[in-house]
Amino acid sequence: MKPSTLIHWKSQIEHAIAISHDDPFGSLDLKEVADRLNESPDNFSHKFAALYGEPFAAFNKRRRLEAGAGELRHSSYNIAEIAERCGYTLASFSRGFRELYNESPTAFRNRRFLSNEENTLTRAKIITSPHDDPNSLIFNPDKTIDLKLPESTLYYNILPGQNDPIQELMYFHSLYHQQHMGIKDSLIINESMVVLGTLDVVPVTPYHRMKMYLGILVPKLPIYNAAHLQIQRHFQPHFRLYTKSIAGGNYKKLIMPMSYAKAGLPMYQFINNSCREGYFKMSNNHFFISLLSDNCCEVYIPWLKI
Repeated sequence: MKPSTLIHWKSQIEHAIAISHDDPFGSLDLKEVADRLNESPDNFSHKFAALYGEPFAAFNKRRRLEAGAGELRHSSYNIAEIAERCGYTLASFSRGFRELYNESPTAFRNRRFLSNEENTLTRAKIITSPHDDPNSLIFNPDKTIDLKLPESTLYYNILPGQNDPIQELMYFHSLYHQQHMGIKDSLIINESMVVLGTLDVVPVTPYHRMKMYLGILVPKLPIYNAAHLQIQRHFQPHFRLYTKSIAGGNYKKLIMPMSYAKAGLPMYQFINNSCREGYFKMSNNHFFISLLSDNCCEVYIPWLKI
């Protein structure tokens, strides 16, 4: 494959992944995604499998089951509700789950630790050298702030690289952060945030397959209609930004007086422990970090208010 052709197809596959992650019910099949990319279904199917390492249909099925697995670990939805939220019937979800994880959804929910969780935490510890201060003073449920966020659109880049997402985040963070801060400052969107996170499900998705993103989160409010249009017409084509809908509702915010790199490991341990021990439950899998300065950030955790 010529270098220019390889670059083209890597970009198209990344775009297909972004489209899939904004389709929680899996309603778009291979042909519909290929049509959005202006590619023939057969060619798209062949290139996706060859370059990504698994067929698109298998990726889409795994992604939805991983989303369900994440909610089994960190939410209080029952299994039938989780199946519906992922676009499955209860029977098809249970069957697909057993095929992927070799155990039932109930057994998976009750397991204390996951193998992928241990690997991800180990890699994070090696790369980021976590903060040594007494984390119990910072990462404490009593320190969280309850708030409501409006439904928003995330305009984002998937960070380049393969197989080592945290290392890639450390390497590319500065470049993409400056880019998105430039968009934010030029449009003067007071309620927007420059955020980072993963499209995938921690700790369910295998570490080497996780996709990190950095982007600007803009509320879907009438006052910002012009800003959305400006981003879509001018910044999105230039910076090759993808879009993802972010649900509004109840969130828990935790301010972390440290860099995002030092915050990452104890932050995840705090979220996981809080959910597993019942301090709070998540309404979906996707928490994200807002960057305030080099030495301060805050995490927003979607909270299932009972």
